[in-house]
Amino acid sequence: MNEVPVRFDVLGPLRVTRGQEELALGPAKQQAVLATLLVTPNQVIPTARIVAAVWDDEPPVNGTNVVQKYVAGLRRILEPDRAPRSAGNLLILESGGYRVVVTPGCSDVDEFETQVRAARELRRAGELAEASEKLRQALSLWRGEPFAGLAGAVFDEARKQLAELRAGAIEDRAEIELELGHHGLLAEELPELAAAYPLRERLRGAQMLALYRAGRSEDAVAAYRDLHDHLVGEYGVEPGPELQQLQARIQRNDPALRQAGGGATATAVAEPPAIISRRGGRDWSLGRGWPVSMSDLIPPQRPRLGRILMKAAAVFITVITFGLGSVAGLLVLSYLRRRKTLLLAALGYFAVWLIGLLLMAFSDSDSSSAMAGFGFIVLVVEVIGSAAHVGFTVAPVSVRRIRALAALDQRLRARQVLERDPAFARSLGIGLPHLHREYDDGGLVDPNEVPAGVLTRIPGVSAQHAALIVASREQQGRFNSMSDLSDRGLFPSPLPDAVATFLVILPAP
Repeated sequence: MNEVPVRFDVLGPLRVTRGQEELALGPAKQQAVLATLLVTPNQVIPTARIVAAVWDDEPPVNGTNVVQKYVAGLRRILEPDRAPRSAGNLLILESGGYRVVVTPGCSDVDEFETQVRAARELRRAGELAEASEKLRQALSLWRGEPFAGLAGAVFDEARKQLAELRAGAIEDRAEIELELGHHGLLAEELPELAAAYPLRERLRGAQMLALYRAGRSEDAVAAYRDLHDHLVGEYGVEPGPELQQLQARIQRNDPALRQAGGGATATAVAEPPAIISRRGGRDWSLGRGWPVSMSDLIPPQRPRLGRILMKAAAVFITVITFGLGSVAGLLVLSYLRRRKTLLLAALGYFAVWLIGLLLMAFSDSDSSSAMAGFGFIVLVVEVIGSAAHVGFTVAPVSVRRIRALAALDQRLRARQVLERDPAFARSLGIGLPHLHREYDDGGLVDPNEVPAGVLTRIPGVSAQHAALIVASREQQGRFNSMSDLSDRGLFPSPLPDAVATFLVILPAP
């Protein structure tokens, strides 16, 4: 008698079933242990990584023993007929960690990917209706947010990767439905999906084309402008050239965009403009763009004499303006450096200056000596204090600190781009400093894709260390997260801050 297989579903809250029976998985932490293994099924996950994923920043002292206890509890649930102390068939202990066995077709993720691949094959074969139905079935497997209710970096990363797969399937189905001539339904359906995936240009293009074919040209142009304003405002880049050309053709009411007979769809991509600067398929000739290097924004290191002269000039201006020059200077510096403390200092000095001036101005002849004298002292103190402050602040002894902070800010913004849209981040070249690009990510490096020479740019990474990283990824495969670098013995755990601040893991291309 064949045993009923166990099915693992993660496209929503974790659910495990045997036949029609849904299994109760026990305590929340026990479920989290199983979910950690299901992030990368059929692969050995080191025990230390399981502990880090389940308990995040507060791991138990005896984490290994606790994981072992939870695995034993899961085995009793998943394999109730297993003989005591015998090896498990679903949860397997291997050297250094555990592996969950998920056979083909026994998980919703596997079923989803299988149906998406089949749909794309059907589309290539011209069987559009069947392809659309396959994608509909695949998308219906989603019951909500993947790994719902589970917190932590491991599950956040898994959710992002699965969201990418879902977005690609949605885009495929939208394009197929356009080819089938169902633009009326799409015009109503796609705005909500485009809002859910605001950076997906394929999806936005399908929405624009559906609106245009439904006779809503103004709404199509508005959809483009919405994406344009979001990209320029958030990231300083324009939409890709294909989308720009589609928008231009909609505005001039290009008849070729109308659906042809038989359900065929005219291509939305026109010939590129005569003058266009493209890198990685993106137009950088328009919009604010991003600097090639932060050195474009930060002045080079000034010679010592130059810094001394600038400080002396700031003090001199403060003295001859009797304190107002320092107030103006600190206001300018607070704006340029985005520091509220400088703004508060400027306002404070101005308040002291104003008090001193009022004391001198409203002293009468009977009490002029005392009040005027006190007001004069207040003004002198303000001038001396503000002159010293502005002299210390302007032209700092070194701008390296400013450069480092600016680069850190760029890295944070680049990580935000990666978190919101991994495919878009890859197209910008984030984490790939060996490629020529115009997006400055502050020096992020993806250890999966850069040569050893680039890895040596990271502080504390020697040429020998870089060679070991390259050898590890060639022999053991990609690093799926930065914790893999520690799990493989390449770095201590946790990663040193000096290294972690420069590393980033891009999704597989």
